Amino acid sequence: MVDPLLEVVDLVKHYRIRASRPLRAVDGVSLRVAAGETLGLVGESGGGKTTVGLSVLRLIQPSGGSIAFEGRDVLAAGRAELKALRQRMQIVFQDPIGALDPRKSVGDSVGEGLRIQGLASRAESRRRATEALERVGIGASQARSLPHELSGGQLQRVGIARALVVAPRLVVCDEPVSALDVSIQAQIINLLLDLQAERGLAYLFIAHDLAVVRHISDRIAVMYLGRIVESASVRELFDSPAHPYTRALLSAVPGAAGRRTVLRGEIPSASAPPSGCPFAPRCPEAMAECGQQTPELKEIAPGRWAACLLND
Repeated sequence: MVDPLLEVVDLVKHYRIRASRPLRAVDGVSLRVAAGETLGLVGESGGGKTTVGLSVLRLIQPSGGSIAFEGRDVLAAGRAELKALRQRMQIVFQDPIGALDPRKSVGDSVGEGLRIQGLASRAESRRRATEALERVGIGASQARSLPHELSGGQLQRVGIARALVVAPRLVVCDEPVSALDVSIQAQIINLLLDLQAERGLAYLFIAHDLAVVRHISDRIAVMYLGRIVESASVRELFDSPAHPYTRALLSAVPGAAGRRTVLRGEIPSASAPPSGCPFAPRCPEAMAECGQQTPELKEIAPGRWAACLLND
């Protein structure tokens, strides 16, 4: 088997809130992303998806587990090594205007990474930033614009240009289209696919919209309450989902065949997860033992993983 570009093993991120029990934002997540591949990470808000993405880049410090990128230990990296790693790992944020300095032109923001990494002089960084902006559909004249002068779709293109200008191999896309109109979403997704084909990029694509994830991903991992409950190729997951939570998410996709599954209640608090299977209190297929046993994520077929007692 070819070594993965990114390998995360038993990633944990707990937050201590005063003297109460820890908030288990991520509770033992393992995943692999190959070069040139897109892994979609999906689930409801509050499930820990963004925490995984930020932890991979060490923008937040995990509580445990291991992260290897290009065979290098990300969590053991010192400041200089981490800076070099971050040239190869970049992120596109959900809120592009919140990720940009309102006092800087978008051209300066895009070129900033080149200067921080010592890859270009100020003049060269301006030229390369303009080229990157033009590649994502932002004209050279708009490079001098301030963020508030551009639309949401334009700003997300700026965010993509800023991530790609330093020539990364992996891009974490954190809900990059969720705040955009449907027509603009399609444009951004097609742009990401074109750039991936040109540059051999790998994406960790975080989203809650399965219809979007289906269009861009090679494989999908489904998260619930800090854990991955199912992982499979796009085709297998959509054709024959193995976990009741995945089936419920798929039933909510517009145009999905069959009756929609309406889940009971809200996702539980990560500081007070239920005993047994975390999904059991909301699961329409729960058995008595589901409230007593915590299912492990197991390979139920080659390349297919699920954490559900129904598959045992």
